[in-house]
Amino acid sequence: MKKLNIAFIWHFHQPNYQRSYDDDFLLPWVRLHASKDYLDMLLRIEEFDNLKLNFNFSPILLKSMQRYLKGQMDLHQKLLLKDTEKFSAEDKIFVLNNYFDLNYKNMVLKRPYFTELYNRRANAKELNLDMFTPQEYSDIMANYTLCWIDEIFKKDYPQLSRLFDKEIGYSLEDRNEICDIQIDIIRRIFREYKKYQNEGRIEISTSPYYHPILPLLLDFKGKEIKNHENLPENFTALEDAKAQIKKAIDKYHDIFGCNPKGMWLSEQCICPKTAQLLSEYGIKWTVLDEGLLSKSTKTEFIRDFEGNLENPFNLNQNYITKGKNPLNLMFADAFFAHLINFSYGNYDPKIAANDLYEKIKIVQAKLQTSPLENHVLTIALDGENCWEMYQNDGEEFLSALYFLISSDDTLETVLVSDYIEKNKPQALETLKGGSWINRNFDLWIGEPTKNIAWLYLASVREDFEKYKNDIKKLKDKKEILIAKEKIDFAQYELLIAQGSDWYWWYGEPNESKSDGVFDYLFRSHLMNVYRILGLDVPQYLTIPLAGSTTRPLRNPFSKITPSLKCNMEDTDDEWENAGYIFIPDGPTANISRLIKNIRFGRDDNNIYFRFELNKNSRKLQDGNIENQIAIYFADEKSEYFSPIRFVSKNENIYPIAKNQFSNEVRFVINKTRLSRIFMNKSAPYGLWSQLAARKSKANYKNDVIEIKISVEDLQIINRHFNFFILDASNELINEVYPQDVLIDL
Repeated sequence: MKKLNIAFIWHFHQPNYQRSYDDDFLLPWVRLHASKDYLDMLLRIEEFDNLKLNFNFSPILLKSMQRYLKGQMDLHQKLLLKDTEKFSAEDKIFVLNNYFDLNYKNMVLKRPYFTELYNRRANAKELNLDMFTPQEYSDIMANYTLCWIDEIFKKDYPQLSRLFDKEIGYSLEDRNEICDIQIDIIRRIFREYKKYQNEGRIEISTSPYYHPILPLLLDFKGKEIKNHENLPENFTALEDAKAQIKKAIDKYHDIFGCNPKGMWLSEQCICPKTAQLLSEYGIKWTVLDEGLLSKSTKTEFIRDFEGNLENPFNLNQNYITKGKNPLNLMFADAFFAHLINFSYGNYDPKIAANDLYEKIKIVQAKLQTSPLENHVLTIALDGENCWEMYQNDGEEFLSALYFLISSDDTLETVLVSDYIEKNKPQALETLKGGSWINRNFDLWIGEPTKNIAWLYLASVREDFEKYKNDIKKLKDKKEILIAKEKIDFAQYELLIAQGSDWYWWYGEPNESKSDGVFDYLFRSHLMNVYRILGLDVPQYLTIPLAGSTTRPLRNPFSKITPSLKCNMEDTDDEWENAGYIFIPDGPTANISRLIKNIRFGRDDNNIYFRFELNKNSRKLQDGNIENQIAIYFADEKSEYFSPIRFVSKNENIYPIAKNQFSNEVRFVINKTRLSRIFMNKSAPYGLWSQLAARKSKANYKNDVIEIKISVEDLQIINRHFNFFILDASNELINEVYPQDVLIDL
């Protein structure tokens, strides 16, 4: 049988979790994944003499691990090493909120006592700081951390077996010992990877330094962006893109003593300009998703009902771009990556390994009639996050899979650089841009909040460039030297803010319990640019971008009964005790947002809203735009609930807009006029029925709208209810306040 080559490429990446260089890491994932995934993924190679593997490390991950070795810590770690008898209320809250964030089935259930503690926390109806004793807080932290250490290391650290078996009664000394083992594993990662690369058993590639989406840094042109609203015009950051590549190569050389041949582009995002840039910096190859090969060649890969390709010929060969600076391209089989990432963790590991092996053999069988002597199956995916879904961190699955492949003389695992040197590539006539997800860039741009993040980045970068130009006027050599040092430090902060992770978590559709932390870190690095340069920090950067339209800045202090005078004075006593939703004055404020601020409150008979409008908004200036403000209420005692009647601009729908509601209030406005109030109540079959607004009133002047909504008119049954506000133009949703959780009134 004609031999089939297999290139496994395991990708490791974590973003920068530090607010600034000397700060603690706000999240622990570098330390935890280092002790659970990075080293054991390499050491499994020791069992198989003929196994060769490819690994990719993002430079910021390598740098973060180096910082741990120099003594920097994360917030989880600092508590792990603190005497629980001295825990403050804040310490206990942190443990209760953060030390149970792990896979229940494959990580918690293996430890019966930790399972008992976990269930006690999970079943608690409210946060009670005394639900655990100081000793139990100690046991929670110790067990949690041990769950993040691969048991393969028992053979290397004799004390680890005792710590694993203990489960209850962990001392501060025990917790220090656990932490010391983790740090030593991080130390070994650098030593072992360099050793095996020098022996020719593995190849290590790198990524752009802070994991940016390089095609978007270069420009937005021709990127098939769904929604351009609020995006900076004519954005380009070529010098930053070059810096991300060069700094990555330099970091790699510092650690491994040579330059990388391969570069795994962040999220496998590419465009022709990006490919050319990599080649100019001496990068020989990158790996992309099969979808981009389909897009580039205008051919679809047809699979049968079991996922097997009908014809794997085009996918299972290496390619090269055309032109002056060619770049080798490896296209990964997405089906194999998805099986490992999302499916096989639910099955018996040996059955899963055999299934994958059989699918490899099917590919091989279909290539027997190929005119080419050699073909390569590229299996490239995240090498850390999926193993939480597997028994024993994927140990049995990977060992069984590697055994089956290594025992088959017709299969050979290869290093990517070795393969492309020995096999002539197929010229790719046209390379289309996109990522591994849906062949586009939608997960990082084109959604309202993501676009604002790009606008923030562009605005800060513009101020940074202005500062650089201003120092050209300086004549004093000392002042020039100080200014250049500031520029170097500020540029690092700007490059960090270009990382893909910030844009991934903003807006729809991705979410995590750490969205607020990611938002805080993104804005912190942008604010650091101003602080380093000695400039005033713009106010909009101090307001959470993710939460700017998500939570009221404050809830009402007491009942209010305003007279709807629409006074402009902020100190108007009538609204002094109202709730307040503050909308930040970001770079978009003067061009797109209709509403500047919202106040709200109630008395026994009415609900009140005050909307301060942005008089510079394009929406108000354009007479062809019908601007609407709608308020949706959720009365839990209502018999019926109906969906909102406005349309999203794309499939990235605000979470809150997916709900159904019992009552609706809406009105239309232009620059000078407000329509009458329309009130509706939910009806059967998701419909709405109109109500009469007899006692409800509205006033509009001085760019202020004040509304009184009669509870009697609204026919709300329950006096305790929730609401959210929607701003729309021509029936299309612009903004919602809040984005995810209803406001309780």
